[in-house]
Amino acid sequence: MDRIGRRRALPQRTSVTMSELVRPSAPLADDPVAPLRAVVASGALDVRLAAHLTLLVDGGVPIVVAGDAPLRTEIVAALALASPVPRGAGRGAEVFVVPNDALTWLADPAGVGCVVPGAGSAPRSPRETRLRAAGLGDALDPVTTRSLIRALARGFPLLAEMSGSDLASLIARLRAAPIRVPEADLWRLGVVAFLDGARVGAAHLLRPVTTPDAVRQAPAILGVWDGTRAEWDDFAWAAIPELAERCGTTHIAYAAQLDERIQLLG
Repeated sequence: MDRIGRRRALPQRTSVTMSELVRPSAPLADDPVAPLRAVVASGALDVRLAAHLTLLVDGGVPIVVAGDAPLRTEIVAALALASPVPRGAGRGAEVFVVPNDALTWLADPAGVGCVVPGAGSAPRSPRETRLRAAGLGDALDPVTTRSLIRALARGFPLLAEMSGSDLASLIARLRAAPIRVPEADLWRLGVVAFLDGARVGAAHLLRPVTTPDAVRQAPAILGVWDGTRAEWDDFAWAAIPELAERCGTTHIAYAAQLDERIQLLG
């Protein structure tokens, strides 16, 4: 999808794991939005939240889906397919980080690199790279988890999945030993969506501290699943000015793009 919600021609994507370099993947399907549309149709993800997430992924905002596999994996993969190239770069790559891979923050502030023996060291720009991680905070070792989250401070987009059922316990786990993510980095995780059974049950927007004298704001609730009424309570409308700013656009432009995404995904 392009910035106004139309489908666009997609380049081949080069997938890069930390342990090996992989040749460009096969051309993507004619309709890269189809998997995400199927997730919405199944009832696992509200169409309004899905529309917000696609805009945020396009804007390079980190997204974390927490809960049980395989649904969390399906949602993350569908979001990645719907927006394969971060920040509109002409050609992008994803760094896939999986258990038993190693990742450290390089001294070069322009990128991250492979540190696994034999994988080489290739810094990559945030404008051309998106980080993908499975098992953030649990299956991944503590150093790798800290390094991935630290990379967000340099502007790297992230699509990640991890276990967890609520925001307070997830933040506490990342803050505590042995992971010990620095406090300032914790709040750069962007949107954290939690699964509740067979659907996304809640989504939160985390707010980083951008200046030394600023007071950290509490996370915004973008929406929750109301089991009594069996429908999604959408609160994201109140955060649209902030979401637009995160994506580098205006409130009016973001709202217009949102409506078009809802039509595309519904």
